[in-house]
Amino acid sequence: MTGSRLLLGPLDEVHVEVARTPGATLFPVLHEVLGGARHGVPGRWRSTVASALPASADVIRPLFGPGHGWLPDVLALTGDVRATRMETVLSQLREADPDDLAAEVRGQFGDAVPPSWQRVLDDPARFLAAYHEVADAAWRRLEPLWARTDALLGKETERVGSAVVSRNLGAVLTALSPRVRYVGGALELPQCTTEVLELAGRRLVLVPVVSATAVSMHSLDRDDVVWFSYPLPGLRRLDPPQRQPVREDGLTQLLGPVRAGVLRSVQPPATVSELARTLNTGVSTITYHCEYLKAAGLLQRERYGREVRQRLTGRGAELVELLTGPPR
Repeated sequence: MTGSRLLLGPLDEVHVEVARTPGATLFPVLHEVLGGARHGVPGRWRSTVASALPASADVIRPLFGPGHGWLPDVLALTGDVRATRMETVLSQLREADPDDLAAEVRGQFGDAVPPSWQRVLDDPARFLAAYHEVADAAWRRLEPLWARTDALLGKETERVGSAVVSRNLGAVLTALSPRVRYVGGALELPQCTTEVLELAGRRLVLVPVVSATAVSMHSLDRDDVVWFSYPLPGLRRLDPPQRQPVREDGLTQLLGPVRAGVLRSVQPPATVSELARTLNTGVSTITYHCEYLKAAGLLQRERYGREVRQRLTGRGAELVELLTGPPR
């Protein structure tokens, strides 16, 4: 055995949940861009994130080099594996105590601190500030991919839930990841050390990752949960959206492409989901922009049976008519 073995016990007694953890999706991209790791991040996403990184990336780059198998949870962006908003993850990183980070590093390595970690100990506050700046810049480029996978993440939650109810959890665990094996009632996980652990009543949290096709991260030493990440099924069908030509009319120049696209696309009235598909944008993003347009008096909601559709107000229709023609 070349890794750790986690004994699960009877599967019908295992408490399982699926967590939408944006930090677990961002970290493999940073690991590839800064350290050359191979997690199966599509090349176009890798180059998109690389082009957005600030100069402070050089401060944290040594930590992502080969041979670094350990990271504090806050640096792995999974301090709260149930955090569903990247704002929460970035806040935890921004508010992390430099002295606590230094103490954790010394506790891990003792007197044999590697040179790359010694740079962290020399100025942990500077390191954390640089890490936050890099993570924030990278997420701005990666967020569209996260938004586009909303439906796939929902289906994955349903798939795992159905397997638990039908007592087929073993089939799910067997097929989750090429780097995680379910054999003989135990999960075999890649790890630098060899050890046998027990789930011991902790919750098993499955973390689908939407940025990489060969990723495997995990944490076995927490008191409340054991979690591991795996590629979201169906991920290979996703690719960064092709940039579409923007209609540079007055409406776009005034409101921006998304809000202008919403106003053009609600004739006839449309649901938020329909708008998201039409504009190739996440549902949460469309909802945010619809709220803005509603507050501006350009959009209103109307119920059609069980559906709630967005439609133009009179003021919105006048603005669209005025600004979508060629400028005089």
